Amino acid sequence: MKTLKLVPLFLVAFLFCNYTAMAQEDEEEYEEDELSTITAVYAGIEDGMYMFTYKDEDDEETTISFENISPEVEKKYDLFSKKIIGKTFEITYSDENVPDNDDEEILVNIRTIVAIKQL
Repeated sequence: MKTLKLVPLFLVAFLFCNYTAMAQEDEEEYEEDELSTITAVYAGIEDGMYMFTYKDEDDEETTISFENISPEVEKKYDLFSKKIIGKTFEITYSDENVPDNDDEEILVNIRTIVAIKQL
């Protein structure tokens, strides 16, 4: 008889845990879809990645690399040209965590430039 009284309690606890786990997954997906903007100086292409430098919060020069660019950005700027090295840009980019090609259990962060404007 005591066991029967505990069943609703366990059922409520189980449903609450599942709801909490689903809410956390939805929040993580939303964060990945957000765009970030940074002002940086174009440093060129290295190992197939678009390299930019910027000043971080501690006023130290930091390098950020982008693996991909959107077709719109590719049409607007020729990032293969040496003429634009050293120019300052406002870059809007996305971050996406994807499984690594060698080990699918490891996630790799891929940055894609979605918009760019020369300052």
